[in-house]
Amino acid sequence: MATRAPRLAPEERREQLLDSAVSYILERGLSDFALDKVALRAGVSVPLIYKYFPKREDILKAVLEREYQYLGASKLAALPQDTPLEPLIRNSNRHGFEYLYDRGPIIRLLASDRAVFDSVRKRGRDERTAITEHFIDRLVETYGVPREVALVCSILTVNAPILSGRALKKVGVSAEYAADIWTDFALGGWIALQKRFDDEAKAAKKPAKNPAKRAKPKPVARKAPKT
Repeated sequence: MATRAPRLAPEERREQLLDSAVSYILERGLSDFALDKVALRAGVSVPLIYKYFPKREDILKAVLEREYQYLGASKLAALPQDTPLEPLIRNSNRHGFEYLYDRGPIIRLLASDRAVFDSVRKRGRDERTAITEHFIDRLVETYGVPREVALVCSILTVNAPILSGRALKKVGVSAEYAADIWTDFALGGWIALQKRFDDEAKAAKKPAKNPAKRAKPKPVARKAPKT
């Protein structure tokens, strides 16, 4: 029999119930997910969990919203505005890989429940847009690249770990090591792009050579013929 959970303040209890739901989802999936099973895992009564989440979909929606918040723009807002770009990228990548290694399956599993996923999809899209826009502004400012270039590279940089996290974890690469390697790779690319667009800007400023202004050859003096 599960041990009864101690008394908690309402917000703490809500978080505890969400943590228990996440634990259950990661261990058992969604096929038999139910509020009474989450209550058992949390050590609370069934009437109590219904007080916080009247329906199964309510707790799943709350879990997904919290995951988006955990992964999203709120992490950027907590950093000082004058944080240099390199540590900002490094910290963001490390946070992203740690999330994917530890909690990545949660969003993937919840996405299989269309009713829940569709209800908070806009929230997730807004979080990702805020992150992307933040980095685009900083990359344009730091490296002097066109905004459309910063957009393409930001989308690639953000989405590559999502697609590779499971494979890297499977072969035994730590989240910290993967984040450091990916950051060095990305920063090297930004430096190369900065040089490329600096060189193109310098070439555009050079005046074009005008063939019409080339020096004309001096006429050869001809000697008068002898008489």
